[in-house]
Amino acid sequence: MILEFMNPTLLKAKSNYKYVKATLNIRASPKKKSKIVGQLYWNDKVKVVKKVNKKWYQIEYKKKKRYVYAEYLRKNSYKFKTYSSPTSNTFKSFEDSKFITSNKNIPQGKLKDKYHLDYQSGVWMIGDRYCIAVGSYYTKKIGVKLDLVLSSYGGRKHTLKCITADSKADRDTINKHRVHKDGSVAEFIVNTRYLSKSTKMTGDVSCAGKKFKGKIVKIKVYK
Repeated sequence: MILEFMNPTLLKAKSNYKYVKATLNIRASPKKKSKIVGQLYWNDKVKVVKKVNKKWYQIEYKKKKRYVYAEYLRKNSYKFKTYSSPTSNTFKSFEDSKFITSNKNIPQGKLKDKYHLDYQSGVWMIGDRYCIAVGSYYTKKIGVKLDLVLSSYGGRKHTLKCITADSKADRDTINKHRVHKDGSVAEFIVNTRYLSKSTKMTGDVSCAGKKFKGKIVKIKVYK
């Protein structure tokens, strides 16, 4: 009987993954003007096939080989701090964006210039993240990326990507500035005109769509 020994590295090659530094267009070929076939967002994990040259990486996207700018990828994911939710309710409040300054000399106003609306929910976004306000216990800075880990009644968890577009004043929060006085942990920035009737009636963004449902079990704040 003849035994054949093979190099383990040939049997299973180590996957090369990188992480996205900013909103990134995925292109059909390694050319600046080639067709855009998708987008990746901050901290998304990408499987790199190979480096084409100094400017381009070939990646795997939806089981196809595509291309992205090399300068927008980094080796490691961004670090974050995890907090447990201080409340077990599912309530998520909202405020209309008209109450946020448009003054570009102020962080809130500077960020507001980048808003785009999710018309299905009526909630404003920056890239793929929903605009929210939280208490100072989590962060006092504008533009900080957060993940809200939500749990449905069936026990399933899903992540809602968010970004701080405003900050709640300490006088409006309780429990070491972790919860708003209305009982919510996160206050979403909205265009009231596009909110559903149920959202307006209840004052709860949980009614704006499936992705907003469930109680917040964890808050991940990125550094």
